[in-house]
Amino acid sequence: MPRQRLSHALGHRADQAGSLIAASQVPLSFQRTLMPRPTVDQALVTGLSMATNHALVSLVQESIQATALLLLRQHRTARPDDRRWSGTTLALDIGAVAAGLAVQRALRPRHREPLPRAAVRTGGLWLSLTGAASTAIGALQELSQRSGGRVPRLLPAVPAASAAVVAGELLRRRDARRNADMPADPARISLPEALGLGGAVAAGVSGLALGERTLADLVARGASRLLPGSHELYRVLGHAVALAGLTAATRRLVEREFHSIEGHETAVEAAFDIPPVNPLVSGSRESHVDFATLSKQGRRFAWTVNSADTIRDVMGETDARSPIRVYVGLESAGTEEARVALVVDELERTGAFDRDWILVASPTGTGYTNYAAVSALEMLARGDCATIAMQYAARPSVLSLGQVKEGRRQTGLLLDALHRRIGALPVGGRPKLLLFGESLGAWTSQDPFVDRGTAGLLDDGIDHAIWIGTPEFSKWKEQVLFDDRPDCDPALIGVFNGIDEWRALSDEARAQLRYVMITHYNDGVARFGAQIAIQRPEWLGRPESRPPTVPKGMRWAPMTTFFQVLVDMKNSANVVPGQFAATGHDYRADLLPFFHAVLGFDATDEQLARITEWMEQDELARSAWIKTHGAAGRSLAAAVVEEAMKDGDGAGAEIERLVRRVAAHELRAGGGAESTPPSSTS
Repeated sequence: MPRQRLSHALGHRADQAGSLIAASQVPLSFQRTLMPRPTVDQALVTGLSMATNHALVSLVQESIQATALLLLRQHRTARPDDRRWSGTTLALDIGAVAAGLAVQRALRPRHREPLPRAAVRTGGLWLSLTGAASTAIGALQELSQRSGGRVPRLLPAVPAASAAVVAGELLRRRDARRNADMPADPARISLPEALGLGGAVAAGVSGLALGERTLADLVARGASRLLPGSHELYRVLGHAVALAGLTAATRRLVEREFHSIEGHETAVEAAFDIPPVNPLVSGSRESHVDFATLSKQGRRFAWTVNSADTIRDVMGETDARSPIRVYVGLESAGTEEARVALVVDELERTGAFDRDWILVASPTGTGYTNYAAVSALEMLARGDCATIAMQYAARPSVLSLGQVKEGRRQTGLLLDALHRRIGALPVGGRPKLLLFGESLGAWTSQDPFVDRGTAGLLDDGIDHAIWIGTPEFSKWKEQVLFDDRPDCDPALIGVFNGIDEWRALSDEARAQLRYVMITHYNDGVARFGAQIAIQRPEWLGRPESRPPTVPKGMRWAPMTTFFQVLVDMKNSANVVPGQFAATGHDYRADLLPFFHAVLGFDATDEQLARITEWMEQDELARSAWIKTHGAAGRSLAAAVVEEAMKDGDGAGAEIERLVRRVAAHELRAGGGAESTPPSSTS
């Protein structure tokens, strides 16, 4: 048997095994998951799944081949005995199958098992898959070599991959029949487009991996010239050097993107570019918070407060107050302590401690505070409330995970300050304190109570809490829901998919509940966690035990499911302005009924219907305003000036005079200069 021919077979056996496993995952990548996926998203899932599976299996197989060299004591030989190396590798592959299956059997899944246990079991899965694929490829290669045929390098993977794809597709179709009781999937995936784009993504990612492996091989060969041993032994060093360089370059690129996003969030938005005139909101002329230091979301938050007249009209009542909204941005003060002090100053200035309710709303990563939640409270409380929001990050939530500790510390300082201030008031004159958080805001507002259970909320004077879309990462959530803790009273806390589950409780149980988490079963944000890559999540348990919106035919696979739920997380947050829904990460339709029920407000069904209709129309109007007035020349300030100057006398003349004065003395521009119009000529 020619040495060169078998060397090529050994050199590409890892790649072919990776291709086999990657191909076998293609049908599974098309399975129905939590949210519909458009064609482009499907292509990303398929491509990334293929590339990742290929890379992992190739790495494991290369490790097995290197182990074979060590066992043969040929690791220092420049040209090892190909026949012995191939045979030993094949034997190790067969052993890898048995070892991987044994590990999986010994470490069967357990309820709420430690992550390291799951990691070892999944390692056993990769070992057995790699061993099986490499055994198949190696056996085909050996048969081809012994038959004397000249087989192209990648051809042995073709029949095996074809069989794997057919088997995987049959399995996917069988599983899909379990979803018969679910509504039709609205996604319209073009199979040819998805496969084509997925192949392009896989090729691109695999190309990067090939470049990394080439660089690693160069480093390994260089090390083998300086140190004893063949270059195969130094592949780990080569991978480490290559990955370190790629990580540094990626980090630099991400930092640049972060700065760009932060600049976008702190820039003044044309649709809200002048301070509000309402003294009961931050950023006004009377406010202690400079309007320029509010983030984009903070300026929106201050401007869109509901007026007393609006509340009276919607509720059909004659008694209502003007709500208070306090917002402090990252640039409003230099430290967390200073920002908290600024909040308390604003509360004192606006008379917030005389209101019946104080809502502490922990925003998302960009500083966004849910309009529907705040409006629901302002309507139900007839304006007798104050809402507080403090920015702790300036990036989208998925990019702000590193700022959770800042959000936790800032929220803890704020709650401590409020507890002291409210505790100093007479018992009968204290406002009720409500804690609210959405997504990352739910996490940061729960974190101050880690290791304190529900007792921590009671100790800090939190009368009620409502959280929506709590991420999987929240440690406090895991403690109070699953740990047997002396500081946790299970009767005080509940998790609900929707208001119907709340209503299904007994009157006694509802009366005791004070802290509520609303988490949709199909919310990708709440379901996603990095551990999905190595551990099957509990919500993907036995099909018959799954909730209605989790497909019964959905199957877990380490990397494929990770990418699917990652895309689900993105698609869960897709909302349509003015169309409130209660699915995925859209909780707008849940907020009013839960605020009404949990907080015990008095409102008729007719009033609730009017509030819902008004909030939907208000969201449409706000979206239309931002779209129309976001461009230069159509800003809020421009609209005010244009409206005033329609009147040539009175206010219009005064506005024109002010424009000329600013242009001449500050801008020093002739656009505001007076001049005599040119005489007309005939």
